[in-house]
Amino acid sequence: MNRCILLILISLISFTVQAQVTVQASLDSTAILIGDQTDLHLTVTAPPNVAVQFPLVSAEQLGDLEIIKIGKIDTLQAEINRLVTQQNITVTAYDSGFYRIPELAFKAGGQTLYSKPFELTVNTLQIDSTFIAPIKPIMGVPITMREIATMLATFLVIAALIAALVWWLRRRNQKDPEPEVIYVPPAHVTALEKLNLLEKEKLWQQDKTKLYYTKLTYTFREYLENRYGVKALESTTDEIVGWLKREKFSDDLTTKLRNTLQASDLVKFAKSKPGVDIHQNALDTAYEFIHATKKPLTEEDEKQLKGA
Repeated sequence: MNRCILLILISLISFTVQAQVTVQASLDSTAILIGDQTDLHLTVTAPPNVAVQFPLVSAEQLGDLEIIKIGKIDTLQAEINRLVTQQNITVTAYDSGFYRIPELAFKAGGQTLYSKPFELTVNTLQIDSTFIAPIKPIMGVPITMREIATMLATFLVIAALIAALVWWLRRRNQKDPEPEVIYVPPAHVTALEKLNLLEKEKLWQQDKTKLYYTKLTYTFREYLENRYGVKALESTTDEIVGWLKREKFSDDLTTKLRNTLQASDLVKFAKSKPGVDIHQNALDTAYEFIHATKKPLTEEDEKQLKGA
């Protein structure tokens, strides 16, 4: 007896919930052209205290319609003891035909409620083969500053590349100028010219003894460097005399050069005043050494010296 009463109560509650909750599925339009879009509206009207669950809609459920967008669930309208909740789903189709929207299941108050099924018709465009539309003119589009800047930059880059290519081609075809050959006369020619000039200056005759010996010994030391590669300009008198002995120059010539260099040192550093004959002997010794050790002139030397 109690079980029967309980079943009756449950049935009454279920009937009451179903009577208070309504569900609906509808389209903005039941016929569209290929590629057009329409909205599928899912609507539930229920008391505020009834929990409602919308169906999870897929493309397969909609007869292979393309789902473009699934909107959120919104409360559209509130009445006394009634709430209207809606969800919009945007759909489209790229093939003509009929698409069946089946029953969609909603959950409300522990019960399952179904919407009514319906169809969507997708039509193709009707082509009028008797009418050919004229060709429309090309629409002009104004050039923007960005496009002008891009074209200008491209032009400058191309111009720079062409200029670089022209320069490279010209330079490749040009032969490098041959380096200028500077003729360096033999060491004895330069030394003899300086000794001749020193003799003409008559410095010791003008009581410029120190300057005379400075130029004389410098010319001799420079000749040694240019002729033999010895660092005579940086060497002392003893070092030069030692080098002359090691190279086995004649004892007579070595003695004369030693006396000349020592006399020069006395004049420059000790303010000595040797006799007139010492001045001339020093010059003669330099002449003698250079003539005794000079290299024979080559044909090129003779040609260059003639031209000079």
